[in-house]
Amino acid sequence: MSGVFTANRQDLTQGVIWRKILAFFFPLFLGSLLQQLYTTADAVIVGRFAGKDALASIDAIYSLAKFPIILFRGLSAAAAILISQSYGAKDNESLSQTVHTAAALSIVGGGVLSAIGLLAARPAMGWLNVPDDILGGTLSYVRITFCGMPATLAYSLGSGILRAVGDTRTPLAYMAVCNILNVALDALFVGVFRWDVAGAAAATVMSQCVSAALIVRRLARTDAPYRLFIRKIHLNKGVAARILRMGAPMSLQNALYPVSNMALQSGINTHGVDSIAAWALCGKLDLLVWVAADTFSDAISIFAAQNFGAKAYDRIKRGVRVCLAASVLVVGILSAILIAWCAPLGGMIISDRNVIDTCASIMRAVAPFYVAYALSEGLSGAIRGMGDTFRPMLVTLAGTCGLRVAWVMFLPQARGSLLGLLAAYPASWIAAAAALAVLYFIKKASIGQTNAPIGQN
Repeated sequence: MSGVFTANRQDLTQGVIWRKILAFFFPLFLGSLLQQLYTTADAVIVGRFAGKDALASIDAIYSLAKFPIILFRGLSAAAAILISQSYGAKDNESLSQTVHTAAALSIVGGGVLSAIGLLAARPAMGWLNVPDDILGGTLSYVRITFCGMPATLAYSLGSGILRAVGDTRTPLAYMAVCNILNVALDALFVGVFRWDVAGAAAATVMSQCVSAALIVRRLARTDAPYRLFIRKIHLNKGVAARILRMGAPMSLQNALYPVSNMALQSGINTHGVDSIAAWALCGKLDLLVWVAADTFSDAISIFAAQNFGAKAYDRIKRGVRVCLAASVLVVGILSAILIAWCAPLGGMIISDRNVIDTCASIMRAVAPFYVAYALSEGLSGAIRGMGDTFRPMLVTLAGTCGLRVAWVMFLPQARGSLLGLLAAYPASWIAAAAALAVLYFIKKASIGQTNAPIGQN
């Protein structure tokens, strides 16, 4: 079994760069797609068997249920970067300390978030203006979901550790098991037992516990230097401080990013139901664009981190060029498809001609600029991989979130038309890409050079 585990690991400091990046990218990409497909299947089952009230009960507090995960994702990403750097540097002692400290943080974080969620569940229903007729179901869903928070964080951390050492196949396999189990349990609890919202929540928690158990078992049984020993789990103050210092900016960015989108959504809502539906349809059609760009960003982050730890600075630069080129190519092709075939693709989801035409107009105006988003995410990932998470966060919040909010507040002429309002998105992507390019070149100039023959390009 250990031989299989070893085969899944990838030392990204060696070998042909484009092959390494693509081998790392594809399982990560498939995992993200699988998660999206699961979310859709989950909604279909709940809506079909439990009705619109159950579906509304879940959607009414979707942001609340995901908020703790969004916050912890920054810490998980920071731990993965530090683990990648230690793995690339072949510093096994630092690698082990980071793994066990991160595990302790996930245990503490899971317990604290569960307690806060359970205590704040009832007051949160009032803050979110949850209607009385779905209040009971919504409250049950929140309480059951927060009980499973330790398992959710354990899986998030464990899969991050494996990806940090180049293993994207094992998390993909476990995610597939978890999602299949979740859908099966949804069908049983909601469709057969008629447990409605509580059944959907129980299915989610049980599948998360299984995935967490699988990932912990995997880490505890490997013969690699990142092996997890339960008895060694503890908080190393120095390592914990580094994880928190690096992860806090990413957590803040993840938490504040939706604010700018809500500001734009409020403007979109003033243009009527057809415009709202057209924008929602765009969100369904361009899903692959976001998944591809974000996955390339994660791939270059881990690649840069491993090579930064190995002091293979020239390889980082070559890898960033390769990954950015691949991201722009893939996103460019997807954008061209959306521009050319948005209308027939939209017609497969909705039949309203006005909504489809509006969606096509939006796509023709926005899709050509998706490559700017791909560039900004790729550059941000590279900078984070080299250990700087604070400045990319500032650039993203100012160039993306700040610009979008300012667009809505200070450009009344933009609010007058739907396309003028939505132009905030391309403008923010271009601004962020330009600022991150400057930041990347500054970072690139500040790191050393190496002429060692580490791999090929």
